[in-house]
Formats: sequence, C-alpha cells, structure tokens
Amino acid sequence: MQQETTTVPEEDPDEQRSPQSPSRTERVIAEAEQRKRTAQPPDARTYALARILGKVVFGICTAAQVTGLEYVPPHGPLLIVANHLSYLEPPLIATAIPRRITFLAGHELYEIGWLAWVLRTMGALPVRRGGARDLDAIRAAVELLKRGEAVGIFPEGQITEQPVLKRAKPGLSLLAYRANAPILPIAISGTEHLSSVTPFLTARFREPRVQVQIGQPFLPDFGPGKPDHQAVADAVMRRIAALLPAQYRGEYHS
Repeated sequence: MQQETTTVPEEDPDEQRSPQSPSRTERVIAEAEQRKRTAQPPDARTYALARILGKVVFGICTAAQVTGLEYVPPHGPLLIVANHLSYLEPPLIATAIPRRITFLAGHELYEIGWLAWVLRTMGALPVRRGGARDLDAIRAAVELLKRGEAVGIFPEGQITEQPVLKRAKPGLSLLAYRANAPILPIAISGTEHLSSVTPFLTARFREPRVQVQIGQPFLPDFGPGKPDHQAVADAVMRRIAALLPAQYRGEYHS
C-alpha cells in the first residue's frame, strides 16, 4: 500500500509580512535628526510662509504686543534665549523676530501631533533630554551660529509648571562660549493662559495681554580661566527677569 504524502505549499512572497512602516511621527523625527546631524537651518521659503501665517494667526487671536525690535541685529550669529510658559513661545518668537531662527526643541514634543507639524515647518532640531548630553544638538547649534545663523533656545529646559522663572541650565552659556555669539534676551508673558483652543482664540480680550519684550543683545562675561557656565546662565536669566513683570521672575526675583 502506497503511503500518502502531504506537501506543504510554498509561502507566497507577496503574502510575507513586511516590516512595520514607521509612523508619521517617527518619520518627522528622523528627518529632523538628519537635519541636526548636518546642521541645516530651516528651509528659507517654508519658514517665510510659516512666519506669514503665524503673524496672521497671532495678530488676529492674541494681538501680542512686541517691543524692542530695534535691538534685533539684522544679520550675524545670534543666540536667542527666552522664558518658556507654554508651547506657543517658538512660533510666537518666530513671528516677532524678522530673522530665520533654528529652534532647539525637546525630543518629546515631536510626539504631539499638531506641535510636531509646527516644529517641522519651522525647521526645529530635536534635543534628547536626560542621560548623556545631546552632543549632536550642541554641535549643530554651534555650527549654525558660526555660520551667522540665529539659534533659539529656552534655558529653563522645559515649560514651567508655574508661570515663573526656573533656574536655567548651563547649556546656553556653553553654546555662547563655543560660538562666540551674542545673546538676545526675550521675556514673554501672558501665554501661560493659552493652553487650549478657546483661550487662544479669545486671547486678545483677556488679561494679562500677551507681551514679547526684547532686550539688548550682549556678549556674556566668561571671566578668566575656565568659565562658570551656570553663573553665566544665571546672569542671562537675570536679564530676562528684568524685562518681566515682577510676578514672573521666580528664581530670579532679586
């Protein structure tokens, strides 16, 4: 009696599972990481269009009051530093300052859908927090500054839970020192109330009004020998504090 054999059909290559495609967020982050590694500033045309759109939106919804524009150098390296009350500061500064700015943004912000779109449009570069220092981010920022670009950072490192200044991280001093770049201090108030759609759309009718106060650019005093980057960062924050209403000054009240 002939033994019956069972044949196993060959697997159709077309039916084999392909590796999972990266999500849109992962693609955006990968693109931003590549720009960081090559120290690329934002695309000039895209940034200009985004800035025009931002000026319209912020103008209609917030009627933000901007003072000190005469202090903004029209060209040359510039390290822009500001306090951080909400997610709105990067686009608000971008619409206020008539220069293309490369912002350094926390890597985790790219997980927020609408914000990831804003950061991508503005050409922001992601910074990984915690653990080892993000050397690619530092190198990219220094290289951009040495090319005469403007770089924007938030020295507190994150959005503050209370609308007051927290102690700065020393990284801003390190960037200014390595790039020999002047610092432009900016003080922002009023955005802490605009964390959702309705408050943002009605911001022009709320108090306190959104204000962007730009200070005079300056070169930090690093002193002789090895710089004390924390001390320099604190000195920068005191300049921002001097531009803010007293209730926002927090760690730098005195």
